[in-house]
Amino acid sequence: RPGEQLTDLQGVTVMPGNINAHGHMYASLSAGMPLPKNPLENFTDVLTEIWWPLDRSLDAEAIYLSSLAGSWDAVRCGTTLVFDHHASLAAVGGSLDHIEKGLNEVGLRGCLCYEVTDRGGKGQRDITLEENERYLQKIADKTCSGVPQFKALLGAHASFTLENRTLELLEGICSRMNTGIHIHLAEGTTDREVSQDRGWPDPLDRLANFGLVRPGSIFAHGVDLSPIDMQTLQEKGVWLIHCGRSNMTNGVGRAPVDRFPTNCGLGTDGLDDNLWGELRTTFFRGNEGGRGPLSHRAAAQFWLGNYRLAREIFGEPFGSLDVGTPADFIILKNFQKTPLTSDTWLSHLLFDFHPWDIHAVYVGGKRVYLNGDAPPVDALRLQATAARMWKTMGWKS
Repeated sequence: RPGEQLTDLQGVTVMPGNINAHGHMYASLSAGMPLPKNPLENFTDVLTEIWWPLDRSLDAEAIYLSSLAGSWDAVRCGTTLVFDHHASLAAVGGSLDHIEKGLNEVGLRGCLCYEVTDRGGKGQRDITLEENERYLQKIADKTCSGVPQFKALLGAHASFTLENRTLELLEGICSRMNTGIHIHLAEGTTDREVSQDRGWPDPLDRLANFGLVRPGSIFAHGVDLSPIDMQTLQEKGVWLIHCGRSNMTNGVGRAPVDRFPTNCGLGTDGLDDNLWGELRTTFFRGNEGGRGPLSHRAAAQFWLGNYRLAREIFGEPFGSLDVGTPADFIILKNFQKTPLTSDTWLSHLLFDFHPWDIHAVYVGGKRVYLNGDAPPVDALRLQATAARMWKTMGWKS
């Protein structure tokens, strides 16, 4: 038909686009960042010496360019949808629009939120709450005839940076806007230790007491959760997202992936958007000390969980190539040297497919990337922006 493009798929591999269930686009310009002045001894040091200074270094332009650069990295890894968890404490208002703009210019989908926190005081907390509610309302007011490009959740950093009154306000927004919450939970022992020092219940119990353990919510990490905690998540229908490589680099411990609830998935936590790399690391790391704890069946559950999460939040059948599905897919020219069948697909994800095999990426039936395409932004502009951010963090070179 006029205006349609015909693509020859003979001899290539076609698969649904990858989904990142927990990302941080704001960290896209952190690669190569100078080491902090003080040695890092624990996860609190990682936050106070790296990530919190980084998010305070962001202004409106840096947020947009971080999203644009991160989206370009993502599409070249075959990622077509990102559940992004944003922070930029010195530039909160309108920040989710800047993240959306970067994703949109590359042609990707996103589910966005701002991570509410009390670490900047009550005034800044209120601004972060307002940014979430503003964007939630913006998405609610949109009319869409097809598959939505963007959705929203209510964001929060982690329970140990949230006062009781803030948890009350978060629950109020969840109830008014009929939304779930996207939050870090038990990313190492810090969450529980700070809660104990403050006289609070353990993190999951505290969130549950305030009505925030609710269906449609995304909890990331879950390193320091008990079997009873896992059962609670299972009963509540909450999504628990494993970010194995981030856990490793931050030194927070190994999540008990063999005990994760049925609603589980994979995220990169801002390292990149290479979901094949994330799946492989989770599987290989799980088998490092012997066979287990992650079987092939469990690995498949984590991978397919990202599509199930997208189906729940977007209300569309992601992860399928059937007629009437979102038409987000990847074309690989990967020299398919062994049979690819319904029985072998997971082994190909674990041992065969690579980002350099990706020939083209489509979102909503529209080609958004072809191998060899020029980047959407000049690298020198990104370098200058990164250097400006790093200088605000104390870099003197």
